[in-house]
Amino acid sequence: MAEFDTVIKDGMVIDGTRLPRFRGDIGIKDGKVARIGRLKSHDGAKVIDAGGLVVAPGFVDLHTHYDAQLFWDPYCSISSWHGVTSIVIGNCGFGFAPVKPELRERSMLSMTRNEAIPFVSMKAGMPWDWVTYPEFLDSVDRHPKAMNILPFIPLSPLLIWIMGLDEAKTGRRFTEKEEQEARRLVNEAMDMGACGWSLQRLGKVSIQPDFDGTPMATDVMDDENILFFGRLLDERNEGFIQITYAPDFQGDGDLEEG
Repeated sequence: MAEFDTVIKDGMVIDGTRLPRFRGDIGIKDGKVARIGRLKSHDGAKVIDAGGLVVAPGFVDLHTHYDAQLFWDPYCSISSWHGVTSIVIGNCGFGFAPVKPELRERSMLSMTRNEAIPFVSMKAGMPWDWVTYPEFLDSVDRHPKAMNILPFIPLSPLLIWIMGLDEAKTGRRFTEKEEQEARRLVNEAMDMGACGWSLQRLGKVSIQPDFDGTPMATDVMDDENILFFGRLLDERNEGFIQITYAPDFQGDGDLEEG
């Protein structure tokens, strides 16, 4: 009986540890790399000839906007063609959840304006069988995928959900009631599998504005609201933060916790 389910033979192995590349074989058992070295073909129930090819761990694309495309392109082709096997979505505070039905078209137009994703493609390809962020993750989970997906909570739609569209673009601080709702939504999203939150903060004269020329909600977001979201992750002792940032749009642009 073969020792391994699959043996990848004679590939140029680059293992991601900064060691020099080497020609070798990889034995895979139960879906995991069990051995790297020189193996015999009969050691594997299946043998893949990797002669002349590079064998490496799948790459992680940390900054993508596949939030829509993954519904009609499960391979996220431009990334997978280059060896990417894991992607992070929801960057820059842009995304499609939570989004109320009457704001769906606006959210797609915003993505077209900033990421050049064709509106007609989103209109035809997105199922929109969600409203809340957990429902969005459920929809992603139901659809076929060739990628591992790590989702940020995009704060622009979250602010609009909590404060309303017009109020979210005033840059004011949360009320106590709004803070409670923000806390609930972030904790709910993190419990469902979000990896953290993201925002874009480029000021009132943003180089990536909303489709109608107004700033994105997070562009003018109050400093204290940003720190509040940071504290939520600190309380959980988990999560990442991604910020697309222009440091000099207001004074020095630094965030200071008082």
